[in-house]
Amino acid sequence: MIRLHLKKQICMEGGYMLNMSDIFFGVVTLMGGLFGIMLSFYMVLCFIQWISDVIDEKRWLIWKEFFNYDS
Repeated sequence: MIRLHLKKQICMEGGYMLNMSDIFFGVVTLMGGLFGIMLSFYMVLCFIQWISDVIDEKRWLIWKEFFNYDS
């Protein structure tokens, strides 16, 4: 018969034993990371679209007149 402390040592020697809270937090962390990556890509695309609108609609000419301090 194996003593109790030896059984625990045998079980833990092979690797890390996962419980449900570790798996849950791992999944939540993974989903949060993916959401953050998607949100950052979306914000970059919005910025590129805004730059494109400024160039296409020539809004920079209005801003140039507004910031002209000579007149």
